[in-house]
Amino acid sequence: MKLRKNSLRTGAVAVLMLLAFNSCKKFQGDVTVPAFIHIGSIDVVRQSVNAPSNEDGFYTSNIDVVELVCFFEGDESETRLGAFELPCTVPILRHGKMKYLTINPAVKLGGVSGAHIDYPFYQPIRLEDVPLSAEDTTYLGTFDEASGDYKLYTSYYSKGSMLRVLAECYFEPTSFSTCFDSNMTWVTNDPAGACTGQGYGKVHVPDSMRLFSFGFTDSTEFDPGNSRVLYMELEYKTDLPLYVHMLGYSTTEGSTITSKSVMCINPKNQWNKMYVNLGRTWSQFYYRTPIRVYFQAVNEEGVEGDILIDNIKVICTQ
Repeated sequence: MKLRKNSLRTGAVAVLMLLAFNSCKKFQGDVTVPAFIHIGSIDVVRQSVNAPSNEDGFYTSNIDVVELVCFFEGDESETRLGAFELPCTVPILRHGKMKYLTINPAVKLGGVSGAHIDYPFYQPIRLEDVPLSAEDTTYLGTFDEASGDYKLYTSYYSKGSMLRVLAECYFEPTSFSTCFDSNMTWVTNDPAGACTGQGYGKVHVPDSMRLFSFGFTDSTEFDPGNSRVLYMELEYKTDLPLYVHMLGYSTTEGSTITSKSVMCINPKNQWNKMYVNLGRTWSQFYYRTPIRVYFQAVNEEGVEGDILIDNIKVICTQ
């Protein structure tokens, strides 16, 4: 953490003070000059013990919002400062030291702006004795030369304690997997074109095909057990609208298999990170197992296109 004199203009200070009053009424009182805390970005790193995966691609992330909760010595309870988009500089109408500050990393659910959730697999960041001084900014984390801003780090929960990996595929030549069907072509030596690492999966949709399906193989079935928290993460680039579907049992009894749509991924010409809530759709199958996930490209215009996927995984709580 680093303190630096704040040079925000008067108008900006006024706006930030208004935000402070709206998001944290508890701080209203004799203090009229705010202190500030600044968070630039948060990266996900591999934990030193019991990491859920040894693959670098597992740890790609897109944390763009944080929820901040703090506690001051002498207060009766914690204070929720609010949720803030990164990077953020947050005004606080208290001086001295926070006994602790808890930072909950949040992500965009399904890529939808405004649909942010505290991601259940990321560990909160807790900072002790955060200094606050009038008109000063406390910069949280370490300075990152590449971004020119300060950065914090979090990790996934440990494998086996809070997290279970049901499937993962990173398309690396050293970690070949057969979890995708034959419609997926493995490109294993194109680091310039990959999201991370050396490779990615590629699906080519010809102009003659209006619907083109691909997905996990028949043998890749997911059984989250008693967990109700089920997500899929992936990086993607796609020329065509891409629908995510789930296969499962449609009734509480019997063996009828049906398909339900999870969401539509819109075309993007650059790599994007997506967090997909599979648990919501799984509830429509009465949480019966096993389940499968597949994709369907929609080619209404009759033009050929490519779909690229990297760093895909399906995870659930333990």
